[in-house]
Amino acid sequence: MDPIDPLEVLKDDLKEDNVEVQLDAVKSLDTVALALGVDRTVGELFPTLDKYCFPVEIQAARSPEAYSNTDALAAKEEVLAAIAEQLKPEFVDYVGGSKNSTKTILPLLEKLAMVEETVIRSCAVNSLNGIVKNLKVEDVRESALPILKNLSDAEWFTPRVSASYLTSTLYSILNNEQDRQKILKMHETLCNDDMPMVKNDAYKNLVDLIDAMDNTNLIASYTRPLLQQLTNELMENMRQSMVDIVKKIAEKGEEEKKQDIVTEFVKAAVEDDSWRVRKHLAEQLASICVHLDSAKVSSDIGPLYVKLLQDSEPQVRKSAILALEKIINTTDGQNFALPIANGPLQSLANDSVGEVREALADQIACLGLHLDQTSAKEKLFPILKKLASDESPLARLNLCSHLADVSNILGISLFEQDVLPLLKEVTVDQKWRVRNSIVKNIGQIGIQMGKESFSTSRLREILVQSLKDPASTVRDTATKQLELLNEKFGFDWMSKYLFEEMKSIYSTSGNYLHRMVPLKAVALMSKELSSKELKSEFQELLLNALEDKICNVRFTTCRVLKDVIPRLDIESKATFKAQLTKVVETDEDADVIFFAKDALTVA
Repeated sequence: MDPIDPLEVLKDDLKEDNVEVQLDAVKSLDTVALALGVDRTVGELFPTLDKYCFPVEIQAARSPEAYSNTDALAAKEEVLAAIAEQLKPEFVDYVGGSKNSTKTILPLLEKLAMVEETVIRSCAVNSLNGIVKNLKVEDVRESALPILKNLSDAEWFTPRVSASYLTSTLYSILNNEQDRQKILKMHETLCNDDMPMVKNDAYKNLVDLIDAMDNTNLIASYTRPLLQQLTNELMENMRQSMVDIVKKIAEKGEEEKKQDIVTEFVKAAVEDDSWRVRKHLAEQLASICVHLDSAKVSSDIGPLYVKLLQDSEPQVRKSAILALEKIINTTDGQNFALPIANGPLQSLANDSVGEVREALADQIACLGLHLDQTSAKEKLFPILKKLASDESPLARLNLCSHLADVSNILGISLFEQDVLPLLKEVTVDQKWRVRNSIVKNIGQIGIQMGKESFSTSRLREILVQSLKDPASTVRDTATKQLELLNEKFGFDWMSKYLFEEMKSIYSTSGNYLHRMVPLKAVALMSKELSSKELKSEFQELLLNALEDKICNVRFTTCRVLKDVIPRLDIESKATFKAQLTKVVETDEDADVIFFAKDALTVA
């Protein structure tokens, strides 16, 4: 029996009507190439693929327009895309190295980069970029550079669209200044193309080309005319590329030279007619500012940022606000923050669009951290009060999530006097996330207030109330606050002001979910409490919980005891060992028995 020829199998599969069979065959191209060896891969496999992708009549035409006509090609579009995708850098070795690649892989990918279907061209240029990185420099110059010229000079527009995707890779490989100038000239020509699709992709790919450039003077001189031209383009999605180009210039440019060009075109984007361009700038502005001098950000970018905060489009205002913390951290602080506090802040707090107010509630605390306390109280306090009672639950949630920062900004005295009373309504908010956002700040605020103030404050009452909250997440957050306060305030204070409240929840609550809360709190605090403290405060509670009528409470107690028992004295250990043994022998619930036995291992 003759051995199976993998090439014949591939040919048969490619003739199948079922496209899934064809795709499976294409996915095994690397296996076929390995099985055929270098000579047959070069002499038979690639001619087969070439004829399959481009029939004889297309080959005879030898024109970019003919190659681009997908309807005339033999293969399905998804199969052509798969072939382009499968020609990975490994194929350089499969065809015998760099020189053979220029005769087999590159010509096929060049033609695939001309077709009309975008997905096929995208796969082809990606593979071209991968292949040329694995070729010798002289082969790239002799073969890949002419491919770029062929594509960029083609009369039909689809090859020209593909051309700009190759410029950055070839520029980084070819170090010869003459070659690089040719590449830059071709890319510039593509940016001036009559076809909008060609220009759009050329501007998008200018970002990668700048990234490949290492001469900061060249970056400024090359990009400025293109950016000036871009500001006058009619298509707004094309003008959005201006923001990405400026961001890359900020990353790559020389310090002194990049400041002016970046500021110039940030200003152009802020003043653009399209709100989508302005929104894109707002989203990327922090990434731009991080590469600029902090004083320059405050003096030059600051006024432009204020304009974004006052934009007529709500989505721009929202995006600008959400970038505040990242931007302000790149500045010298107060000089950037004051114009915002004196300018658009009040109008943002009264914005008719809820999303804008929600964003402001999330970011206003970070603004206050960069103002002196007098300015913060004068400018921020009225807005904080308004946001605390905002009709949007998310606005209230966002503000309450930063209560610890708010108390730090205003000072504990003003916070207690004027902000805490506002929380009375919020603590019974129907949205559990709002209640949770308050509770998770209580520990930090309590520490700022100090033992004495916190013991009589509304916040302590909120904390105790939250241990019985209907939402389990809020109850769990409250127990973590107990752990934090116990670490900072110590056993004596906790025993006087919180432990009795905890134990009362167990003894009085008819809800078994609430009865588990003090047990979980004991587990969290056990590492900070001594044997004597655990025994005096919680031994009776734990013994009672082992006999609770609800099995969930009993097995939760057993799990808690596994953490607590190792910290007890010999007498207490013996007491719990006896009680756990009784549970194992008499309890009817399998889970309770399991966890009781587990706790006995440390008794």
